[in-house]
Amino acid sequence: MRMNRWMNNQRAQWILGGVLTFGFFLLTPNLAFAKTSGTAPKMTASSFWNQFLPHHVTYIQDGHAGPIIYDFQDPNCPYCHVMYEHAAPLIRAGKLTVRYVPVAFLTPQSPAEAAAWLQSPHPLQALKHFETIVGPALRSGSYRSLPKVTPTAATRKNLRQNLDIMGEAGFEGTPAILFRAKDGAIGRIPGAISEASLKKLLPHLWHGHD
Repeated sequence: MRMNRWMNNQRAQWILGGVLTFGFFLLTPNLAFAKTSGTAPKMTASSFWNQFLPHHVTYIQDGHAGPIIYDFQDPNCPYCHVMYEHAAPLIRAGKLTVRYVPVAFLTPQSPAEAAAWLQSPHPLQALKHFETIVGPALRSGSYRSLPKVTPTAATRKNLRQNLDIMGEAGFEGTPAILFRAKDGAIGRIPGAISEASLKKLLPHLWHGHD
């Protein structure tokens, strides 16, 4: 689902140039990362994937085997729920690891619902529980049953930063997936894809370490 506006992150001090290219399911040709002016050094795909992303996005990891993808999702995005269901069998089979990156912009209750994940003592269990009950809520339009907590200042900051990075990556809505291809290039998938398409993507994903 689309963001209400383009993100303009003045705090960004990084530029990723020349490494974001067509991916296996990439729908747009080039990804201009960070619209900052020009004094920061450019990053390689390796430094972006291995250093920047793990330390600058706040994520909830599901799985510990197979290649990694990053999935930006809003709690109230129905397509994110679909994407979660498509990825779950591959995670259980040990074929994929997903780092879910919460953002909160679609509805007024999104920040409180994302905070219920991030501020839980067990964020992954909180996310999984949410995904088991969000489908009926989205279909009925009633969100009263969905867990919510008041976001702390730290959570609000993390959600803003996640959304900033998502916007700088050129995404206009959720779900938004970043992956590293087998040749080392960074790619993106704007929107949900089928479980079959996700399976076809697996052999093309990066498995190694630099």
